[in-house]
Amino acid sequence: MRSSDTYNSDDTIAAETTPPGRGGISVIRVSGADACRIVGEVFDRELPEPNCHCYGRLMRIDRNRDEQIDDVVVSYFKAPHSYTGDDVLEISTHGSPIVVAEALDALYSCGARPAKPGEFTLRAFLNERIDLTQAEAVADLINASSREAAQLALKQIKGGIGKAVSTISGHIMQLLTQCELELDFVEDDVELMSRKEKVRIVEEALEDIDGLLSGYQRSRRLRQGVTAVITGPPNVGKSCLFNMLIEVSRAIVHPEPGTTRDVLHGSCIINGVRFDIFDTAGIRTTGSEVEDEGVRRAIETADKAEINIHVSSVDIDYYPNSSSEKRTIHVLNKIDLGTHNLPENYLPISALRGDGIEDLKNRMYGACIDNNSGGESSISRERHYIAVSRAREALNKAKEGIKDCHPAEIIAEELRETVSAMDELTGKNSLESLLDNIFSEFCIGK
Repeated sequence: MRSSDTYNSDDTIAAETTPPGRGGISVIRVSGADACRIVGEVFDRELPEPNCHCYGRLMRIDRNRDEQIDDVVVSYFKAPHSYTGDDVLEISTHGSPIVVAEALDALYSCGARPAKPGEFTLRAFLNERIDLTQAEAVADLINASSREAAQLALKQIKGGIGKAVSTISGHIMQLLTQCELELDFVEDDVELMSRKEKVRIVEEALEDIDGLLSGYQRSRRLRQGVTAVITGPPNVGKSCLFNMLIEVSRAIVHPEPGTTRDVLHGSCIINGVRFDIFDTAGIRTTGSEVEDEGVRRAIETADKAEINIHVSSVDIDYYPNSSSEKRTIHVLNKIDLGTHNLPENYLPISALRGDGIEDLKNRMYGACIDNNSGGESSISRERHYIAVSRAREALNKAKEGIKDCHPAEIIAEELRETVSAMDELTGKNSLESLLDNIFSEFCIGK
């Protein structure tokens, strides 16, 4: 097992893996070299065979041996064929916080210690059961707020990114080996592989790297959600549209201008993707310091959002020229009042009746989600993007060096940088601080 200074991998750890609270059952996971001994001391029967389970009683051993905690089912997963790669036993109890607390106390008294957040998954990584991108995907699946985000995480758990990285690194290592051999024969001026063949290998690897990068924006939005801000002048129905999109009457709707002063937030799911919607103050010049602050916040929110839904209405005379920018969607609200001249590229809607809302949702989805990009190996985190971009930069330098007949040691250095960046992506050369940051995102018990 690889080591981690923050997490002692020699300890046997235990924690509740189901969400805390009351329910039908709760599951306690125990993992480590002493897992069988520890659980065996509090279970009144012989432990089950590997990959089997059995029913029995969980007992307090620090008091009277006959004092029962609960009727439980114990399942046994023998190393290395377990989630963590260590011996793992899972104890299914009734879903009572009291029972779970007493069961954990009994396990701790026998030598287990409480697991830290993400420590079970960290052990799976340290035992090379999964790579770092798969570990991150476990957290993403648990925290997924939409169907598409969950599907993306599930694909990553299956190791698509790691397989792509392995293919790329394999090509680079093949070329690096040739460069290293040429260094051994530098005085003889021996070229073991033609420049043309070297360039071909690099270009194939660059094509694979570009494949990883191409789906990043889509995958990031699936994972994190898309931010959309509703802007426009006062009294055009922005708050009514906000309430319609999030399907909750959260914003005050009133004929008096300037009702919305602060930025309001809600969310909705469109085609399986979460959209974070922000309602803002009507943009105008006022003599009110409070409303002016609301306008300032509206502009600031619009600058940061990925989609700007700019609202006008049929009962005002000013219609801004529609922007060709993909992230801005111009809508004409209050068509329930009647409209004769629809401005070019404006989407007619009635936030009051719901007319055109489905068309608006489809435009919001189409503005940010490209269904033709991404795949099994899509990267979705900024960390991924930085590492792959670094690899691409180094590999491009190596390609130019090969074409320009640079010395083999210079080309080899760029190739090593490429492999190092790809290894950082999957966690083969991970800093302790990086592991701490990633696994701190997990809940206790996972």
